[in-house]
Amino acid sequence: MHCVIGASNAAFDVMLKNSVIVFMAFRGDIDAERLSWLASLAWMLFMAPFFLFSAYGGYLGDHIDKKRLALGLRYADIAIAVLATIGFYIGNLPVLLTLVFAKGITSTLYSPIKYSLVSDLLPPPAQGVGYAVVEAASMAAILCATYLAAILGAQPDRRMIGLVVLAIVAVSLVLTIASPGCKKSGASSPKLGINPIRPMRRIIHLAMQDRRVLASIVALSWYWALGAVYLSNVAVLVRYTLFGTETEVASILLIFTLGVGLGLGVGSWLNRGRMARYLADATAVIIAGTGIDLQFSIPFSPNRMLIDFFIVALASGIYASHFSSALYQATNESEKSRIFAANNIASSFSIVLALAISTLLARLGVPVTACLGLFAVATLPITCLVLAIKRR
Repeated sequence: MHCVIGASNAAFDVMLKNSVIVFMAFRGDIDAERLSWLASLAWMLFMAPFFLFSAYGGYLGDHIDKKRLALGLRYADIAIAVLATIGFYIGNLPVLLTLVFAKGITSTLYSPIKYSLVSDLLPPPAQGVGYAVVEAASMAAILCATYLAAILGAQPDRRMIGLVVLAIVAVSLVLTIASPGCKKSGASSPKLGINPIRPMRRIIHLAMQDRRVLASIVALSWYWALGAVYLSNVAVLVRYTLFGTETEVASILLIFTLGVGLGLGVGSWLNRGRMARYLADATAVIIAGTGIDLQFSIPFSPNRMLIDFFIVALASGIYASHFSSALYQATNESEKSRIFAANNIASSFSIVLALAISTLLARLGVPVTACLGLFAVATLPITCLVLAIKRR
């Protein structure tokens, strides 16, 4: 049940954000540079709450009833879904972008609960695998939502997006109501106040006390940043380099999402064997090498391009699974929500920074293929930094 609730929330995230991007690409008169900027803006608006409010989610997840918080967030999602239906119907882009930001807030507050519940439901030896199962379920939902968003975002009948989103949120709400209550920490909750900087600093300081936690968070932040750059540039790549349709957008997004999902599953298995110690180095090399090959496959070899996208995604999923397992093993039970909140803060900052750099490169005239290659190659020095932190 927990996997399905988390998966439906992830599906809503993807449906709303990706539908807005595809809507801009195929239903609006927007040039390549402006589309790249708006696509990055949609990602930034969604991720900004993870940076600003994750600390609140972490403290709330560790100190209050998780079910009550999750239920309140589902009611807020219903309101967002209703307003999104209206926004798509009237074609109001500012309203839709505002709702992307609002959905980012509810997802921010829910994310620490989603991951800390794995600790509540499973014994410590199974928590790494439990995380992979939760992520795999989310990836399966994202896979379906990605396709629907790419297709429905370009459809003339804009009501369909809203109806599908409402159905997804309704499923999540019903299952949340039916789910059992969850335990909460016996520790007293500190006063958070309205200034997000103070609790954010406390949570980051907590994460930095253990080098294994810090190294894992840096690696996972890069995983999310790399994925955001690749996914946000797909519509631009298809629309202005491949001169394709929304079906091609859906195909690339599906292949990438499928690759990540399989990577997470394979990674959970590899982490239990002798190869675990080599996964970080091996996957970083594969990501970098495939990113370079992508430069030569676009646009002349479409099949090779799809294989490259899949390999980058697969290696990224294994990379994330390895460091997620390490993060679970290094974190105390009473601090799980706050540590994952710290991970959200770092990941959201990395995503926003990476998208800002990606947008700047586009404005400087750097082709989207070169941008994707540069970010893939950057995985090598980032991973060297991560391993240096871990061994220090």
